[in-house]
Amino acid sequence: MSFSEDQFVSKLNALDETQESIVSASKWLLTQYKEVNQIAHCWKRFVIKPTINTRRKLLAIYLANDVIQQAKHKRVGDFGTAFGAIMPEVLGEVYPGLNKEMRKKVRRVVDIWKQRQVFSDKVIKDVYPKLKDTPIKPSRSDNSSVASVVPELRQVVSVFDQLSKSQASVSSNKTRFDSSLEALDPSSVVYSENYKTVQKIGQVAKDALQKSMELRSQALKELKIMLDFQTEQAQQDQEMINEIDAVLAAKDPSKPQPSTTEQTDLLPTYEASDGSDSDTDKSDIEEDTKSSKRHESFGTVAEKEDMKRLKMAAADSGGDINAFEAEVYEPTPAEVAANSSMAVTSSIQDLLSKLAS
Repeated sequence: MSFSEDQFVSKLNALDETQESIVSASKWLLTQYKEVNQIAHCWKRFVIKPTINTRRKLLAIYLANDVIQQAKHKRVGDFGTAFGAIMPEVLGEVYPGLNKEMRKKVRRVVDIWKQRQVFSDKVIKDVYPKLKDTPIKPSRSDNSSVASVVPELRQVVSVFDQLSKSQASVSSNKTRFDSSLEALDPSSVVYSENYKTVQKIGQVAKDALQKSMELRSQALKELKIMLDFQTEQAQQDQEMINEIDAVLAAKDPSKPQPSTTEQTDLLPTYEASDGSDSDTDKSDIEEDTKSSKRHESFGTVAEKEDMKRLKMAAADSGGDINAFEAEVYEPTPAEVAANSSMAVTSSIQDLLSKLAS
């Protein structure tokens, strides 16, 4: 089977601190011995990549140590030569970014290389100067520290950091399950007991995968929140752009500006009467109202005169004036009209008398 760089990177990302994980990846690399130079350069690109965290870089060095020693012991391929050509450069890039504890572990590995003569004397001589105790350079890829990340990304980085760590557990448990399943022999007298053990290992692998799924769901949720927020911000930015364009267009001296006299009058206006039916109806109503008031005035005067004469007549006849006032009198329409005419005539006569005198 031909070497797959993507598959190799996937195995590097799945490494954990267990010996089982390192050995499993090492065995796979030994089967790709014909592509040893390609393997070494792919490993180099992965380790010196800035986005790879220091923990994963250390695990990659452990893998290189194991596969080089296994290849030398089994005389498979020329891994020592291929990795020896790039190791001084790689350690020179990686070592300054490691913390104090990781530096001790790398030094121990290099000491083993020297003791067991894993590399040539020239390679070892070139490697040691790279292990200087210089101030530790901050690693941009260390996801465990999110203090330098902008606030909007901290939650996302935290989730992906947990997800990255969980993948190591997923990989190691799945590898363990596959190995135990291959070792399961149905013809064995203890097959039933071995099967129960495999079941337990399978459950552990499922639990790790379930946790990984939960973290992925959380990551998707956080990413959606970020997407919605950025979409809203983009809309607001576009609205501000439109506002700036409108203001500039209104103030553009090359375009005619509206004068103040052309501004629309906000007060309501009323049209003159055009002699329509509505105007005539309004005039008729007003005239009827005035006429009714005049009639009411005349009616009131006539009624007072009638009441006065009736009281005088009742007094002459010896009747009870109070009893008379208590009676209810309802004049007919004809009487009201006659009384009105009499009142008008009387008023005219009084006026002529005054003029004559």
